[in-house]
Amino acid sequence: MSASLRLFDRVALVTGAGLGIGRATALALAAEGATVVVNDLDGDAAQAVVEAARALGQQAILSTEDISDPGAAEALVTRI
Repeated sequence: MSASLRLFDRVALVTGAGLGIGRATALALAAEGATVVVNDLDGDAAQAVVEAARALGQQAILSTEDISDPGAAEALVTRI
């Protein structure tokens, strides 16, 4: 397996992934081959990261769950 795909067949949940460190982390994980769940309350920013991850050839899933709500956080993890 290529070093650039060392996270192939793995799923990564990144919260706050719409901007800044979260965005950079989500895209770095996608570049390593992970399917990335991009979670951010700002749906437009999260969608832009999903599109950027997909442009890298990886699967990406949009989530706008408010994970400060324990029930929403649990539902998100169950969905993943």
